[in-house]
Amino acid sequence: MNELIDTRQLRAFLTLSRLGSFTAAGKELHLTQSAVSHAIKALETDLDCDLFYRQGREVYLTPHGRELVAHAEAIEKQMNQARGNLGALDQNPRGEMRIGCTPAAAQFILPTVLREFKDSFPQYNISILPGESPEILDRLEKNKIDVALCLKPRDASHLEWQTLLTDKLSFLTDSLHPWLTQAPKARDLVDQTYIVSGRNSATFDLIQDYFLKLGVRPRSFIELGNTEAIKELVKLGLGIAITAPWVAGAELSAGSLASVPLLRGKISRQWIVARLKDRPTTLPERTFSGLCLEVGAELADRFRDL
Repeated sequence: MNELIDTRQLRAFLTLSRLGSFTAAGKELHLTQSAVSHAIKALETDLDCDLFYRQGREVYLTPHGRELVAHAEAIEKQMNQARGNLGALDQNPRGEMRIGCTPAAAQFILPTVLREFKDSFPQYNISILPGESPEILDRLEKNKIDVALCLKPRDASHLEWQTLLTDKLSFLTDSLHPWLTQAPKARDLVDQTYIVSGRNSATFDLIQDYFLKLGVRPRSFIELGNTEAIKELVKLGLGIAITAPWVAGAELSAGSLASVPLLRGKISRQWIVARLKDRPTTLPERTFSGLCLEVGAELADRFRDL
């Protein structure tokens, strides 16, 4: 006996039990009489019992058949309810979306995106799991989140991704830093304290590669996972940040922080919105990604000259 029952066979069974005629059942189901007969025979074979007996041209339920009717009607009711609920989702989507994002994305991209998203999908629940890019991508691969806002990894072959914006890093200093009047040399980089988001971040890997190419080994780092806290420490003259100017647009405009170009070479980053490749996507997820692209393009235009 098979573990699963074919729902098409159950539908033929219920129709025949109600009409009592193979011909009438075939007409209602838009099947031939022979097709209905084969469906019932296959179901009886699967269940190892007779469900009907013939009397003249009519058929009647056996005790086993009467027992099956109640179960089959319950299954049909549940299937109809499922179809109705799925149809309702198309009209008024509801559910949950799990978003992984970096601290910078959470601060500068998500607020505008979520405000627009909730207008379109008010019944959708949003879960936000912050972290650095490697951690976020690991969660995506383990199906712990549905969408990721992060830096593009070196190998993105397993992802379906779109570029939000591309930025370049620079030194971020306090407004009175000596580098503002005299450009630094490679030897000047060694004794500085650098304030970074965290050693487990993709940005820190890029910064390390940059220093390695310069032949510089910085002696001091302060790790902070909060963009606002990093900027405050820089304002106090406690260190230099290496970040994209757009995360400090207000401070740069006000003159409380200053941006100094990197010494030789550059550090570029590509921000993406990503899902796992070949994973089915929903309308809300596609809408969310589209909103992220709009906000990313707006950020890139606003801070293009910084």
